[in-house]
Parts: sequence; structure tokens; C-alpha cells
Amino acid sequence: MDGLMRLGIDRFFQKEIKEMLDYVYKLMLKAGTAMSRCWTETGIGWGRENPVHDVDDTCMGFRLLRLHGYDVSSKCIEHFKSDGKFFCFAGENQHGVTDMLNLYRASQVRFPGETILEEANAYSKAYLANALRNKDAFDKWAFKKDLEGEVEYALKYPWHRSVPRLEARNYIEQYGPNDMWLGKTMFRMYNVNNITFLDLAIADFNRCQAIHQKELQQIIRWWDQSGFTELSFTRQRPAEIYFSIAACMFEPEFAPIRLAYTKTACITVILDDLFDNYGSVADLKLFQEAVKRWDPSVISGLSEETRVSFNGLYNTLNSLVKDVFKVQGRDISHYLRAIWEDLLSTYIVEAEWSERKYIPCFDDYVENAKVSIALGTVVLNAIFFCGEVLTDDILAQVDFRSNFLHLVCLTGRLINDTKTFEAEVDRGELASSISCYINENPKASEEEAKAHVYGIIDHALKELNLELVRPSNVPVICKRLLFNTARIMQLFYMVKDGFGISDKEMKGHLQKILFEPVSVQN
Repeated sequence: MDGLMRLGIDRFFQKEIKEMLDYVYKLMLKAGTAMSRCWTETGIGWGRENPVHDVDDTCMGFRLLRLHGYDVSSKCIEHFKSDGKFFCFAGENQHGVTDMLNLYRASQVRFPGETILEEANAYSKAYLANALRNKDAFDKWAFKKDLEGEVEYALKYPWHRSVPRLEARNYIEQYGPNDMWLGKTMFRMYNVNNITFLDLAIADFNRCQAIHQKELQQIIRWWDQSGFTELSFTRQRPAEIYFSIAACMFEPEFAPIRLAYTKTACITVILDDLFDNYGSVADLKLFQEAVKRWDPSVISGLSEETRVSFNGLYNTLNSLVKDVFKVQGRDISHYLRAIWEDLLSTYIVEAEWSERKYIPCFDDYVENAKVSIALGTVVLNAIFFCGEVLTDDILAQVDFRSNFLHLVCLTGRLINDTKTFEAEVDRGELASSISCYINENPKASEEEAKAHVYGIIDHALKELNLELVRPSNVPVICKRLLFNTARIMQLFYMVKDGFGISDKEMKGHLQKILFEPVSVQN
């Protein structure tokens, strides 16, 4: 099952996966008599009849059950800890690379306060990093095609930074047809060998990629027809923006989500650049008034580029409202326009701060900036295309009234700040989470300010794990959209501003996910 998920083809086996998870988790019955459960407080072994539990299977089971909404406790990991170390079997002093790799993966789906998973994360991460330095550690795992590559990927792209298409592309290349553990499982479940699943994964990846290429062509045409190509003040990033959603919500049926998300995000970037670098505060307030009235004539006296920007928003949002009506059966124009008004209000606040050379307090900055990052605006313009009717009750659990969206926007804003701080200072922009923290704590260094911000991000990402799996009536696809939006921000800003400067690594991701088909392996 884990292999199917990492290959990106688990959606074809949802019934079988549900049956498998239920089998492992729930109390099994035979002839009306309760039998022992596969899953216990101390984890799981190689089989239901096997009383010996091991950290490898327990950690994989814990992670998969938790991510699919089953109530499992992290206490099962305590069974494998002794004297500050983690081992494969309780009471034994041994472990290996795959054991620690599954422990590391399990530790990343932790909730706030799960100390045992904090300890497991630190221990397994250090173990795996050391294994990469000592290549002999991988010798006994020769039946795995590229275990070393799996470890390298896991360390570089942990759970909150590993988007689905990136993981699938890498795992397809690492996937070993002679992986005897995986092969036994797959044959037992489906009476097929590893190559069958690999062939399916390659064919599906290339099929989805071909669909994505056609959609990107649609986006480029829309970008050109809207006049955005001629805007001198903004970043030209339609391909990067489309990648951000295609790498997460990749399935063919989510085309409406991808198109709405990309168009909305493109416009937020244009307006952000307009408000940051181009218009005066007075002009920007007039722009905001035009949005409130929903009337292009309000800005008829402003520059051509400002009018192009407004008309792009006006025409695109009107089109989205019509499309939403077809799938939701109601007019949500006032709801969406209010979201855009709120975004513009935060842009104006930041423009006024900049004009006054004012550095707000940290909390005031974050309260405004978590909206101005525009992730909420983008998500809430696309979420209506998730395939479910969204009632007011559901919207309240995913829009700005919710902790879920708050965490998405908070983590996105703060990780952005950590990588754009120096460039913004050079441009004369004074307000960021880093500068606000230093202003409130004059003795703090830039490194200490960033450490404080990273601490907030780390805790918020754990809370996001909880929001993702918390039982609710919010459709799973809506949760995926929010959660993956947070993940793509962690990817783009993992080293530096991967969006603003579109560095070599991000260009490589775009090439592999959107343009280079996977070759059939012999």
C-alpha cells in the first residue's frame, strides 16, 4: 500500500486499501467470536498471528493509519525505545536503514505534544544522515534498487516539503522490481509482480503529464489574452504557479481546481507587485474602491497597466463565478469579492507601512501578513471546484474563520519571510516577521529571529497534521487542497526564494514534473 501511494497510483485501489486498513486496525471476527487485533498499543508484527512486533512495520502502519483518519496513538513507538535509542525489536540492540527510514517517516506526521515522535525524529534523522556518510550501511540492502536514493530524498524532502508528483517521479526512478519485501506483499494482494505496478505508475504519470501540458497551454493563452505579458512591473511566473498546484492536485478530474487556482494565484502576484512597486497609496485605494463597487470605470483615470490588472481580475472572477454556479448551484460572487477586498486591504496596510517607514509589532504584522500572502485568497477561489457542494458550515471550517486556513497562511507567510528578508531589506521594505521580531527584541540577532520564526512554523505544521486527519464533514479533497498549499510553500522556500528568482532546482522540478515524460524501464 505504501508503495502504491508513493508511486502515485493508490487512487486505483481505494477499495482494497480501505479493506486492508480496516483489517489491520479493527477487531476481526470469525464465526461470531472475537479474534485478536492486528494493531495493538505496542504496534504490529509481520502478521496477525505473529506476537513479535517490529519498528519497521509498526511505524509504517502507524503513519498510514493516521493519515487515513484512524485513531492511533504514538505510544506504540515507545515500545522500541531504550536508553535514548530506537531499535527494531523491543529489548534487542539492533536496527537498520529501512527501520530508521520508516521511523523517520512516521515521526513527521506527529501532532503537537507528541514527545516520543520528537525524539524519534531527531534520532532517525541523525542515523540516516550518518548512513549516507557511511556507504557500507547500504550494502546488505542490495535487493532494494536504490535505498540510498530513498534516504537522500527523505532527508531533503521531508513530509511537509514532499509534494505528490515530486515523490512519485523520484520513487518511480528508485523503484526496484527485485524488492523482495514489496514483491511478496504485492503478489499476495493482487497476484501480480512489481513490474506491473511500475508499468502502471509510468503510464499514469505520463498520461497526467500530457494533460497538465495542455492545461498549461490554456493558462499561457489566458495570460497573453489578458494582457499580462505586457505588464512591466510584475513577475512573469504562470508556469511556476501552475506547477505549484499540478504537483499536488494532479489527478485528471481536478482540472477545474488547477485552472482556477493558477489563474487566481497569477492575479494575486500581479496585484502584490502592483501594490508593492508601482502604484501610489492613493491609486491603490482607488483600485480597492473599484473592487468594492465592482466597476472598472472607477479607475478609468489610472495608468494602462493598472487598468489591465483590474480588468484581468474583473474578467477572471466573473468567469469563475459563472463556473462555480454550475457546480455549486448558487451565486457566490459576493463571497469571493469580499475575499478579494480583504486581500487588497492588507496590501494597502503594507503600502502605508512602507510609506511611513513603519515597523509594526510582530503580532500585528503576522495578523495582516497571513492574509497578504494571498494563499487563502487562492484556495478559496479554487475550493468550490473540489467536486462537493460546500455548505456555509463547511466553508466556515476551511475559510478565514478556521484554524486550518490560518495555519496554511501562517506557515506560508513565515517561510517566505525567512528566505526573502535580505532582498526586501535591500529594496527598502521594512516590515517582515524577521524585522518585526528584531525591532521588538533589539538584542536579538537575525539568526535568533529566524530561529524564533522557524519554531512557530514547526509547531504550526504539527497542528496542520492534526487538521488534516481530524474527523469532520469537510470533504477530503478540500483538506488536501489546503494541506498541499502549505506543503508547496515549504518546497518553494526550502533554501531560498524559489519562486521570486525561479532558481535552478525549482526549474529542474518543473522540467521533470511538467515536461519530461518518464521513460519505460527495462
